[in-house]
Amino acid sequence: MKVLSVFLVFAVVGLAASSSLFRYKSSSSGLSLNNLGIKAKCIGCSAGLDLLIHYLALHPEPIDTFIENKLCKLFPEELIQDTCAEFVKAYGDAIISGLMQKMSSDDICFSVGLCQDTKCRIRPKDYVYPEFSFSFDGYWKSRKEFEKPKIDPWQWLQEIIDRIADKHLPLFDGDNDGFSEVAWLRGSSWRGKDCNDNNANVYPGRKVNPDSSDADYNCNGISGTDPETNQPWKDVLCGNYSQMGVAVIGDSAGAHFSIPEAWVNVSQWSAKGFSDILIRALHELDRPHYSGYTGFVDSTDELPVRSIYKYLIERNRCNHRDFQNIAVNGGQCSNTQNNIKALSRNQTHDHPLLVFLEMIGNDVCMHLTDPAEFKQNVLKLLDYLDTTLPKGSHLVMIGLVNGSLLYDQLHNEIHPIGVNYAHLYEYLECQESNPCVNWLTSNATKRAETTAHAFKLNDQYRAIIQEGRVYKNFDYTYYDLPTMDIINKAASQGLKVKDLVEHVDGFHPGQVFHAMLGDWLWEALEKDHPEWLGDANPNNQRIVQMFGDQGGY
Repeated sequence: MKVLSVFLVFAVVGLAASSSLFRYKSSSSGLSLNNLGIKAKCIGCSAGLDLLIHYLALHPEPIDTFIENKLCKLFPEELIQDTCAEFVKAYGDAIISGLMQKMSSDDICFSVGLCQDTKCRIRPKDYVYPEFSFSFDGYWKSRKEFEKPKIDPWQWLQEIIDRIADKHLPLFDGDNDGFSEVAWLRGSSWRGKDCNDNNANVYPGRKVNPDSSDADYNCNGISGTDPETNQPWKDVLCGNYSQMGVAVIGDSAGAHFSIPEAWVNVSQWSAKGFSDILIRALHELDRPHYSGYTGFVDSTDELPVRSIYKYLIERNRCNHRDFQNIAVNGGQCSNTQNNIKALSRNQTHDHPLLVFLEMIGNDVCMHLTDPAEFKQNVLKLLDYLDTTLPKGSHLVMIGLVNGSLLYDQLHNEIHPIGVNYAHLYEYLECQESNPCVNWLTSNATKRAETTAHAFKLNDQYRAIIQEGRVYKNFDYTYYDLPTMDIINKAASQGLKVKDLVEHVDGFHPGQVFHAMLGDWLWEALEKDHPEWLGDANPNNQRIVQMFGDQGGY
């Protein structure tokens, strides 16, 4: 955990500028540097120092004093401050020397060996940094030489990744039932909070009472006995109304990958802006608790949160906490074969699930998956679900996005770091770290070919539907990702495409899109498959009056 914060302090902008660092995956790991190596370090170095230079232009003061006394204090967590200091030990001298010589961030990173390809530059070679003079009070050189770190911080990060990001299960799970009391590290932000982490028979979504008590065995907040009927309140308030959990399996879009703009816009740099940096890191830079599938936090005007899970709760309060987000950054049809195993459901003891399978881009972003291979992998996922889902479950397959819209709409827009998106995409492509090189490119022919191939993959979903395969435990349907419907609805509200996309990476669906996606999917299912949504519970108001928020999250 310590090294993770070190990395974030020094390379936060590199992570932000290159979401692919957290999206590019091997077939077995959810988060890996193995495929990026020196490229990842270079992006973190160049982008991070570029922001540091612009920050000092807005807040001029002696370089060495700032790096020594203020840089790490931008991050409120003591743990992050300590590990930031370790990174300064490793690179502080070179950074100060380079800044004093008015070197660019790219050239400084070349000089310390973190960058190797001189053609890849976060800023054009002739870029002129803001007019100001770096001052230097000599304090740094008057001190004894720093003790050098004893271990490569990048290797520390990889070791952390190897431990926590392979199986995508909660790191803190006392009874090993797949649910946790802790929010982060694939815990209760990702799946309903465990109300008894010492009993593997107590967890969200359980249908069968493991004993004769009136305890809250499925963590929906309802417990005790009705004194009039001498029946458990669960039976009285929930027993006659079919319950339904929700799960999403897929990629970073389903996980709601998101990096705060405040991290990369130097005008917003402050301790408050970085206050959640460690928690966000422990969430793999995802926000499943805000997603259009499993979001559960309260909605605001600035952060609208509407989701299938919240709609299911409105329909039946007994569904409380019955959600699982098994989406993984970088998920595609091949590695989802492993990721899907993180789904926790017992066919005998648990309620049915409404499952969404969404892999909206990775099968065309870096390489074009063969349509026949894509279909076979999807069928393998369906076969696995039939061995896992309780009878009466349902599956909604979501098609790939038309990613051509992103470059078309964003390439001339200015990214929060101060360059247009087209240049940022080119820089990331040069670093072999573009999150979707086949769509986020100036090559219009490649974009069109990628979109055409994505539609061929969507045809494989339709072929599966047409073949009418029958599964014992679930039925299924397919929807195209309703991108244009959402764009048109947003336009009617005065919003642009940029308002629907994550500003920092210029690729993932933003919060407004997620809320509108939750609306669209719910309305589509109400129209096409209302029976999939379970019963409307007339006891909802009574449940609220008796049990309040049912234990919260």
